Amino acid sequence: MNSPEVKKAIVLAAGRGKRLRPYTDHTPKPMLPWNGRPTIHTTLTALANMGVRDVCLITHHLAEQIEAFVGDGASWGLRACFVRQTAMNGTATAVQLAAHFIDSPTIIVAADYILSPDYLHELHAAYLEAGTPLASSLKALPADELGQRSSVRFAADGTIAEVVEKPANGQAPSQIGASLIYIVPPQIGSYLTELTPSPRGEYELPTVINQMVRDGYKLSGLLQSAPQEWHPGRGEAGG
Repeated sequence: MNSPEVKKAIVLAAGRGKRLRPYTDHTPKPMLPWNGRPTIHTTLTALANMGVRDVCLITHHLAEQIEAFVGDGASWGLRACFVRQTAMNGTATAVQLAAHFIDSPTIIVAADYILSPDYLHELHAAYLEAGTPLASSLKALPADELGQRSSVRFAADGTIAEVVEKPANGQAPSQIGASLIYIVPPQIGSYLTELTPSPRGEYELPTVINQMVRDGYKLSGLLQSAPQEWHPGRGEAGG
C-alpha cells in the first residue's frame, strides 16, 4: 500500500548560522547567495517540483529578509506562511510551533541546504513506493564527520530503527547519516506536545522521530548524495 502524497512542507529557516560568521551577521544563512540567488530559492524550487503546494517557514535570525524574499510564495507556485521562533533551543521546538499546520503528510526540510530541483522529488517517490508513514533522506558520511552529524541504525527489514545524533567516538551504528529532511504523518502532533531534551540540552527532531519508531511507525530512508551547503568564497557550495 502506497503512502499518501505530500502537499505540505515546513522549512526550518530560523538558525543563526554561527559557523559562517561574519557572513551571517547581516545575512541569514538561507539568504546567502548561490548562483545569483539566495540558497533558500533551491529549497522552494525543489519543494514545488515534488508537488508541495503549502509551505510554512520557521524564521528567527534576520527574519524580515527571508519573509520579504519568499513573500506569499507565488513565485514558486506555493502558498507561504511564516512562524517566528523565539527560543532557539532545537529543531523539535521549531516544528512544534507549526504543529497546527501538519494536518496531512508533511515534509520538513532545513532551509540552508542547496538542493537540485529533483532532490526532494526523488525522496517523495521513494516514500510513496515504500508505503511507510515516515521517511528520511540519508547520506554517506566520512567516519570523522559522524560525531558532528548523525548515524542511523538499521532494522532487519531495512527500515531505520534509530537516528543517533552526534554519536560518541566509535559508537556510530553505521556510516550512513540522516539529513534534516523528513516526511512525517499528522500523528506527529501528539508527540510534539511534550518534548524531551537531548543530552546536549536541545529539543531535536530526531528524538521525536525515534519515539515514533519505537511506537511502531516505520521509517524508510533513501540514500542520496549529501546535500551541499554554502561556504565562504565566491558564493559556492561545499559537500
